[in-house]
Amino acid sequence: MAGGRAVASRSSKKEFRTSVILTETQFKQVRELAREHDVSIAWVLRQAVDRYLAIQVSKGRDAVEQAPGANE
Repeated sequence: MAGGRAVASRSSKKEFRTSVILTETQFKQVRELAREHDVSIAWVLRQAVDRYLAIQVSKGRDAVEQAPGANE
């Protein structure tokens, strides 16, 4: 499994841990959103991924194959 590893979870869903590199601006904006809504940075990023994937599905695209940079 490239890019992630499974981790134990309190929920019944299998979850995976991964790392991302953000620009300073992206990090500051994500951190500020997390602070404003009293949630973790990880929660904000998971919400962003969920919304991105939903948009791709609604466009009839395979989100993984059509993602920018996916074939690099």
